[in-house]
Amino acid sequence: MMKRFGVGILTVSYMVFSAVPLYATANILENTAAQKHQIPNVPSFDLSYRGEALRCYPSSLVETNSKKKLVEFVCVQRNLAEKLMSDTDDVSSEEDRGRQETKRFQQLLKDKKEIGAIYHVKIPAGDARYPGFAAHEAEQILQNNHYLGKYIRWLLPAKFYISLRPQYAEMAGSKEGKHFHNAGSRAGFFYYYTFNSGIDITVQYEGNVNKENKGKFINLSEQSDSNRRLSYLSAEYKGITLLGGKYWSAYYDIAGITDYFMAYGAQASGAYNHSGDGSVSGTGRADKVLQVHFAIDDFESTLQYQYGHASPEGIDGEFGYRMGASFVYGGRKKDGWKAGAAFAYGKYDEITAMMRQTGITGNDQAYIAGLSFKKNRFLVNGNFSYTRNHMNDDQGVYFDGVGVEIYARYDVSSQIRTVAGINWLKPTGGYQGQYEIKKGILSFQYTFGKRTFDDVVYVEIALPHGSSASGVRGNTSIAIGLRYLIDL
Repeated sequence: MMKRFGVGILTVSYMVFSAVPLYATANILENTAAQKHQIPNVPSFDLSYRGEALRCYPSSLVETNSKKKLVEFVCVQRNLAEKLMSDTDDVSSEEDRGRQETKRFQQLLKDKKEIGAIYHVKIPAGDARYPGFAAHEAEQILQNNHYLGKYIRWLLPAKFYISLRPQYAEMAGSKEGKHFHNAGSRAGFFYYYTFNSGIDITVQYEGNVNKENKGKFINLSEQSDSNRRLSYLSAEYKGITLLGGKYWSAYYDIAGITDYFMAYGAQASGAYNHSGDGSVSGTGRADKVLQVHFAIDDFESTLQYQYGHASPEGIDGEFGYRMGASFVYGGRKKDGWKAGAAFAYGKYDEITAMMRQTGITGNDQAYIAGLSFKKNRFLVNGNFSYTRNHMNDDQGVYFDGVGVEIYARYDVSSQIRTVAGINWLKPTGGYQGQYEIKKGILSFQYTFGKRTFDDVVYVEIALPHGSSASGVRGNTSIAIGLRYLIDL
């Protein structure tokens, strides 16, 4: 089943990548905004083309090889012209996590499709000063050219992206000390299409980008050298979504509300375990997952099942099945209170002698509850988790434990953000070691570009008060980094 799913993803990706030049020609919304400070001082004009009422705005001055100057105009539907030429920055569409990030991508592609076809024409600078002459020449240019980009834009509402994330980290007490490294750079494509019947189709593939990792960027096999982060196909109709592949888990619907730190968070919720991304246990980016998601008014719920046998890293036992669910109230509101709970359960075929030696005495269980409050520039999120046979210490010994994560931020302005929070994970029961995560985190962030915090520079500080399994206390850690998004 996974191989057939993989072939489908690769087929779609081939179609989409083949159309990039045409798609990029039609979609110049971002370029227009970037060039608005170099606009020639000539008037705009209106015209009609193929039944569309267009308004054309000057966007740039072009000099040909013969030294002839041309004014490039951007022509869009007249009723959407003001929307196109205005500042497109919107803090409500800022970078997010998990299922909310998927919704953001879908909305961005919806907005692009609603804008409709975008044309550009080049007119001699002398004629561009007179709206009547300019409109006549623009009509002739449009009639003599075939704008396939208009149809590619309609058929292929896709987003291609790469997020570069270099980081300079000082890990006091570590052998490496201060060093530059890749802090999770990734690239991928996102395809979203709405049929006339009201069915929405979404396909996404995302992989890690790391020159030091020899794993394949696109690898749909079961081999461990894959850099694959996400690869799924979903269909949504009237608030019900069916999804298959590798995707954010139901458990992450709650755990993800505190996973906004740049370097030092997400250590206590149980989302990421077994020294990985939570794909096997189904608490992070769940692999081989089938999900049904319901969105009704202010309520959202996800049911999850992972098919096939799988073994966590370093364990000789296999999961017979894994399942989970989440329930969220207020998940679609921008401001106000939100609350929810989730669980993940993994049934082992057998508890082996080796597993007992590492502290695993039963099936993998994780439970979490979360609360969120947002008002204007202030946001505070928190969750409380309880896990059994799910988390392990720095020596690989598993334990039952409770965890608390808190994430609070205040936007000083549209570009400056201050963040504070805690991660606390404490073993319970018969655990014999001294392992405990107890740290405060401070982060200072500055966003540039579209001010969505996709493009950001930051300084983050971790103040640990916990200890390793042997009782060694950690020291202060500092990370300085950059996140820069390139997308089409």
